[in-house]
Amino acid sequence: MSGLNPTFIVFVSPGGGNGTPPSITEPGSKGLYKFSYDASLTQIAFVLDGFTSGLAFQDRYVKGVLDIYDQMGFSLNAMGSSLSTMGSSLSVMGSSLSVMGISLSAMGVSFSAFGESQLALGNSLVALGTSNLALGVSNLAIGTSLVAGLGDTASSYGTDVSDPTTVFGFLKRAQETREGNETYTKSTGVLDIYSRGSSQLLREKTISDSTTSTTKT
Repeated sequence: MSGLNPTFIVFVSPGGGNGTPPSITEPGSKGLYKFSYDASLTQIAFVLDGFTSGLAFQDRYVKGVLDIYDQMGFSLNAMGSSLSTMGSSLSVMGSSLSVMGISLSAMGVSFSAFGESQLALGNSLVALGTSNLALGVSNLAIGTSLVAGLGDTASSYGTDVSDPTTVFGFLKRAQETREGNETYTKSTGVLDIYSRGSSQLLREKTISDSTTSTTKT
């Protein structure tokens, strides 16, 4: 749908810190929207609001994750090319050593010792494989942390003294605030905002009037 004004209402890192969301544009008024964000800075979980009452709830709110590891495929592909080149260089080195062995047959004992060094190099390459495995385990742990940060439908939406800790929690709090009851006490100017069913106080505000304006604080 063209002419919307989409806005990020949640833009947080896995640790709960608020990031600075990028602007969203609609090139050519075609109903397609885009934004740019450098995910190498930090992982981000976001919720985007289509910001119009003309959309159904499930269409209006869009959630997602911006992840630095989306670029890992390109890095691993480049690493594969480098290892292929390294293999070609070692093959040429083996041919050179073969010619050297024929010319210097009297030094066979020394070249035998050299062979043991090459074996030790092989052991080092095995250790490198173990390090790559450890990297995979670390990436898995990051994925688990991100899932925990997103939460699920059972996540808490908080109270009047505590905020939600997951993306789902923030979404649930927005729904509870919009659809819950409110009580305004005229004598004190206190406005209490409750969850649906008036079971949980979510926020308390004070309404004050002057001759020119009304303020909610």
